[in-house]
Amino acid sequence: MNDFLQDRNEGAGWPLSLHHLCALDVSPAELVTFAAAAGCYRVCLFTYVPDAARRFYPMVQADDVPALADHMRASGVTLCNIEVFPLDGKEDPAAFEEALRVGAALGATRATAHIHDADADTAITRFARFCAMAAQHGIIAGLEFNSFSAVKDIASAATIVQGAGQSNGELVCDMLHLVRSGGTAADVAAVADRIGYAQISDGPATIADADRWPEAIRQRALPGDGDFPIIDIMQSLGRNAVIEIEVPQDAARKAGVTPEERIRRAVAATRALLARVPQARIAS
Repeated sequence: MNDFLQDRNEGAGWPLSLHHLCALDVSPAELVTFAAAAGCYRVCLFTYVPDAARRFYPMVQADDVPALADHMRASGVTLCNIEVFPLDGKEDPAAFEEALRVGAALGATRATAHIHDADADTAITRFARFCAMAAQHGIIAGLEFNSFSAVKDIASAATIVQGAGQSNGELVCDMLHLVRSGGTAADVAAVADRIGYAQISDGPATIADADRWPEAIRQRALPGDGDFPIIDIMQSLGRNAVIEIEVPQDAARKAGVTPEERIRRAVAATRALLARVPQARIAS
């Protein structure tokens, strides 16, 4: 990637990436096109989705790699993160390996895992095993916590990453899940050295329990349009952490706003908010 594109890809000093959840109504190739148009030159794509959810998430498969790799090179876009790997005791190692191979062929640097139905010791074992699998492909394994999994808060996730003891294991901090779990900027600061990437969105300070899943998957607020203490959180986060823009906007989609415009809004809002973080440095 040339220096001009690299500079455009930064948000007040943080590397930016666009999550496919921002526009599930487009193909991976279209996401790359719209990300580049918005000046965001990293993306997150799905290379593994459980069978029960596959119809909802555009998934990159082996046959897609040659054309998509060419398109990414031409667009100046790289693959930051691949999702999503549920560690639930029912893993399909062959399918995981294939998904990691596909990601690696596209240049993926990270892969996100969730842990389900596990006590602390089992969670550590599963995450360590996934780290080892990802390492065979040169990929960093990220553990994401959320209330829909067995790892519900940032402190628990940090304990698992530390217990796994793998050099390619790190934390994923989704700001939505941080806030909804009662986490604070101080909690982020305590484990900032373990956070490789943070997923940014916004929302109301409180929400009904029944609305949490729809919020997470379908409708989040643009950064700066809600009540999350994002600026305080960002001040606690290491500057090397990638900021992944994860803002599904289902209401806008239903209102007829195009995927390209929704992506443009998400990237612009993220940059505007990050520019307000005190002592933010300009990328060089």
